Amino acid sequence: MRELEPKDCLPPEGLTRPRGPDRQRGPTAHVSALRLLAAGLEGAGGDGVALVRRAGSAGQVTTDDARVPTDHLSRLWRQGLGATDDPCLGVKAAGHWRFGRLRLMDYLVANAPTLAEVFTVMEEYSALVNTAPNEIRLTGGTGGTGTVTYQIRSGDPDVDAMASQYALATVLFRARYVAGREVRPLHVALTSDAPAHHRELAVRFGAQRLDFGAAATTMTLASTDLSVPLPDADARLGEVLRQHAADILAAQARSSPWADRLRQVVTDQLAGGGLSLRTVARALALSPRSLQRRLAEEGTTWRDLVDSVRHDRATVLLARGMSRKEVAARLGFADTRALRGALRRWRTDPAAMTSVDRY
Repeated sequence: MRELEPKDCLPPEGLTRPRGPDRQRGPTAHVSALRLLAAGLEGAGGDGVALVRRAGSAGQVTTDDARVPTDHLSRLWRQGLGATDDPCLGVKAAGHWRFGRLRLMDYLVANAPTLAEVFTVMEEYSALVNTAPNEIRLTGGTGGTGTVTYQIRSGDPDVDAMASQYALATVLFRARYVAGREVRPLHVALTSDAPAHHRELAVRFGAQRLDFGAAATTMTLASTDLSVPLPDADARLGEVLRQHAADILAAQARSSPWADRLRQVVTDQLAGGGLSLRTVARALALSPRSLQRRLAEEGTTWRDLVDSVRHDRATVLLARGMSRKEVAARLGFADTRALRGALRRWRTDPAAMTSVDRY
C-alpha cells in the first residue's frame, strides 16, 4: 500500500455544507457517488457518458458539491443492466474505486483505528454519501467473526441486487486499501439468483464461500481481519474529520423543516414496513446518535415519536372507514390485537373505537 501524502489527509475542497440550490426533497446522494458509479460502469465495458445521458443525469454531474436525488443512481443502474447481462457487473464496476473518489467518507474510514471501526464509521456517516434507507451494518466482530450487511433498497429487485453487489465490493476493496493487506471474506451472500457460471464472482470477491438467493447482501470477515490496526490512521485527524462530518450532516438535516420532515419520513417508513431509527436517521442525513440528540432537544424519544405518528395516522385512516386489519398493516403493528391495545392506550374517542369494532 502506498503511503498517504500529507495532502491525502485532508478532505478535498468543495465538500462543505449544501448550498440552497442543491437542497433536495427526499433521499439524496452526493454527486461523487453518481460519478463513481458512472466511471465504474464505463470501466466494466459500458459507455459511461451515454449511460449518464440516458439516465437523465447529465446535468447533475457538473457541480462538485451537489447532491442529487437517489433515483438518479437507480436509473443509471437500470441503464447499465440494460446494456449488459454480466452477473459480475457490480463487482467489476467496484474495481474502479480509487481512494478519495468518495471524498470525505474515504478519509473518514482511512483514519479509523481498526477495520471493525471502518464499518462502524461507514454506518454512522453513511448519509454523507446517500440518505436512502439502505441497510448498512456490522454484526458481531467483537473478538470473533463479523458480518457486514450492505443492502440497497430502491424498490427495484434487479437494481437492488446488482447495486448491492457493487456496494459490498466497494466496501471490501476500500477495506483492503486502508488495511494495507489482503482481506478475504469467509463468506459472501448475494440476493441475485445463481448465474450459470460464477467462478469469476468468487475470484473477484476472494471469498471462501459464495451463496446466492440470500435475503440480504453480506460478507463475513475473520476476527483477525477485523482487529487489524490501520497502518496510516491518525487518531487526532480522525476526530477532526468526524466532527466535520457531523457538522455536514447537521447542515443537511436543516435543509428542510425538521419536525414536518421527520414525521413524514416516519409515516412513509411505517407504510413500507421498514421503520427503524437507523433508516429514519439516514433519510434525514443524520447519524442515529444525532437523531436521538435532536429528539431529546425536542423533548421526546424515538418510541414516543413513533407512537405519536401512529396515533395521528390511525385517527385519519379510521375516519376514512379503513378496516382494522388494513390500519394495523399500514401502521406496522404485528396484528389487529396490537392495534386495538394501542387504541385503548391512546384513549381514542368512543366514536372512533366504535368504527373500528365494526370491522
